Amino acid sequence: MNALTYFPLSPEQESMLFLEGLFGPGIFHNMRVTVAVPEGVGVGAVRDAVTRFQQRQDALRTHLCGRSPFVQTVTAETADLVVITAGPGEDHVALLERRRAALLNTEQRRGEAGRTRFELVQDSRGCNRHLTVALDHFTCDGNSAAIVAADLTRLLEGRGDLEPLPKGFPDLCRDRTTRAGAQRERELRGWTAAMEKVEPLTGLMPHCSADASGVHGDAPLMRSQVDSTFVGPELYALVAAVSETHESTPFALMSALTALAIWRRSGRNRFVLFSPVSTRRDAASEVAVGLFAHDRPVVCHVDPEQPLSAFMKAMMAGTWRGFRGALLSVPELAREIPEFGRTLLDDGVEYIQLHVWMEDADDAHAADPVERRMVTEHGAFAPSHDLTVTTWRFGFSPRRTTLRSYFGGPAGGLEVSEEIGHEVLALLRAAAGADDGPVGRLAESTLGPATASPNRPEH
Repeated sequence: MNALTYFPLSPEQESMLFLEGLFGPGIFHNMRVTVAVPEGVGVGAVRDAVTRFQQRQDALRTHLCGRSPFVQTVTAETADLVVITAGPGEDHVALLERRRAALLNTEQRRGEAGRTRFELVQDSRGCNRHLTVALDHFTCDGNSAAIVAADLTRLLEGRGDLEPLPKGFPDLCRDRTTRAGAQRERELRGWTAAMEKVEPLTGLMPHCSADASGVHGDAPLMRSQVDSTFVGPELYALVAAVSETHESTPFALMSALTALAIWRRSGRNRFVLFSPVSTRRDAASEVAVGLFAHDRPVVCHVDPEQPLSAFMKAMMAGTWRGFRGALLSVPELAREIPEFGRTLLDDGVEYIQLHVWMEDADDAHAADPVERRMVTEHGAFAPSHDLTVTTWRFGFSPRRTTLRSYFGGPAGGLEVSEEIGHEVLALLRAAAGADDGPVGRLAESTLGPATASPNRPEH
């Protein structure tokens, strides 16, 4: 790729830059991929595999052009391999975990190509090597991690070179900037109708007031998360059973229960969550590292008298309608639909993102899961205005359930985020043993009465 060839950002990248502008630098953590290096494969061979992999995947060599927020290019340069060797007597496994933690918070600089880092950690004898890749979220979505792992594993195992990609990252970005007028108008009409009477979510998380200059008081705003692991198949089985009973999807179930937990605490009954939706629609994007995901609102209308099955089906139908096209970028939606814009741009709002995934089989090579709770600090939170960011990631498998509760905002917010995440799991357990009664009764019997709020809208 000629370094003088320029191409536009895709709508997905526009969305990421827009949200990064709202939430502040560093809000999107690097993603990490770690692969074991086969015995007998030396540092030179690893370095060669890393170079060939980057030459194949243009997204890893992409950066913005000058100060332009809309144009990017691909450079010929590739990131070098950093080799880290454990000292005599040093535990190389512990060293690897420390480096993985550090790579999660590698500084993100828009002007750097790809902002990808490759580190090889080995024991003091130069053996037991593991290659960790830190992928910047500006150019890579979650599905990219699996592609990175598969491609690098193949190269390191010497199973032949990789086939050329059907399309490079520049062409995939150009494809996504081509707007089909009729489809664009359909998506706008759909979201305009779905967002009717939706108000910004407030009254859920702690906030710090800002002065006229936008400075948030004396208390620092921080980014942090709690990861909880629950061993065993119980919660996995409950999600499958409740979804089947009410003829719904696991995502609709968990979004419905999350909406109930939010309604119970905030008093709000018409609001939105957000969730990433994949825009990988063709064979070319399925094998390419890149950012092919939009953030899309999940509209929640909580009627306490509605049966659980009807509530879940309404959530499922709304999600399918909203996620099916996913053509427009987040800034376009915010600009064209005032109700949508207010959910992100009003002062005092709470941005809530939900991830749900089910895995039928765990990695057979993974270590046995252990019950644990782990807190990670990510540094300062610097939003553009008074808002908080909360994310819940629910992962269910036959061996374990994981809950990641993330919060960006003032002190005390992480504890609230973790509490709500556990309340959602409590509602899951209760739903498994309850009849198809009103959702308000389910929430009250499990968590207590809903919070009274002077801002609570009428049904």
